[in-house]
Amino acid sequence: MKSDYHSPVEVDNNPPLSSCVHHQSHEHAKIHPTPVSWLARISVLLLFVASGYMLWQQWPTLLMESIKWQRDINGQLSDLLYDAQQNITAAYSLAGLSFLYGIFHSLGPGHGKMIVTTYLATNPAKIKASLVMTVVSAFVQALVAITLVSILLIFFKSSMRQVNDAADQFISYSFMAMLLLGAIVIYRSLKQAWQLRMQQQHHNHNHNHNHNHNHGSECGCGHKHFASSDEINNATSLREYIVIIFSIGIRPCTGAILVLLFANMVGLYWLGVISAILMAVGTALTTSAIALLTLSGKKIVSRYLATNERQRTMTGIILKLFGGILLVLLAIILLNGHSYGMSPVL
Repeated sequence: MKSDYHSPVEVDNNPPLSSCVHHQSHEHAKIHPTPVSWLARISVLLLFVASGYMLWQQWPTLLMESIKWQRDINGQLSDLLYDAQQNITAAYSLAGLSFLYGIFHSLGPGHGKMIVTTYLATNPAKIKASLVMTVVSAFVQALVAITLVSILLIFFKSSMRQVNDAADQFISYSFMAMLLLGAIVIYRSLKQAWQLRMQQQHHNHNHNHNHNHNHGSECGCGHKHFASSDEINNATSLREYIVIIFSIGIRPCTGAILVLLFANMVGLYWLGVISAILMAVGTALTTSAIALLTLSGKKIVSRYLATNERQRTMTGIILKLFGGILLVLLAIILLNGHSYGMSPVL
């Protein structure tokens, strides 16, 4: 009797080699974009160098103009406070001028802008977190000024000179926090560079099979050769953001301190508090705009600095290390030059 049983036919579920090659080439087409010409990279680099040189040349003029403008507006704020003592409707003009003061004051040179622009330009950061950081820093600055002046005037009956000395001490603390931030950024960048090097050595030691293609972060061979830039650069570092907010916010707003002292002299301290808060609103608006411009510029430039995932990772680490060194140098310069009392500029 003939059996109806047929041996099962093994089905080859593996795709043909040609399809694998086609799939891998297709994946690489997505992973590796068209290389950017060296001419474009050099052009972008020269543009930024030229912009930096022009800013360096105009820096003394910017400083002097900023000092002159802030002295003028401080005089107008004090005049409006005296006018409000006689006619409370002057408080509306004071509120508007305080808001404008916060906007234009934060456009001038200052260590807060140095911290924000340097950190965001050289470290991976998300837009939402960056905006929260700038807004919180601005309001912490105002709250520190209000708290400092209120305690010294109400509880200790301090003079204006004593308030100035206390504010000067807080400014030194902010520069120290800036130095700490730079040290943290340097440490994290060196640690990430070491981790990337160890990952690459581990991959080179264990990955013995041959490929006819270049490896990206994930090349389709089943192994992850190195961490991506998003993984190795933890952009949402709560510790770094706290140090940034502290380094900016611990320095009391000089305009807020002056308007609080003037308001106390004319018996309208509550109006000085409102003025200080409105200054913080204007400052938050400007610093948020600066943060957005910094992130947008960095995104444009990064397109010309790297063409694959590994280059983007290495470029991010190098920029982060450079930013940390720059923050440390700026902090040392500000600490060594901080011998003139409360500055209306920095």
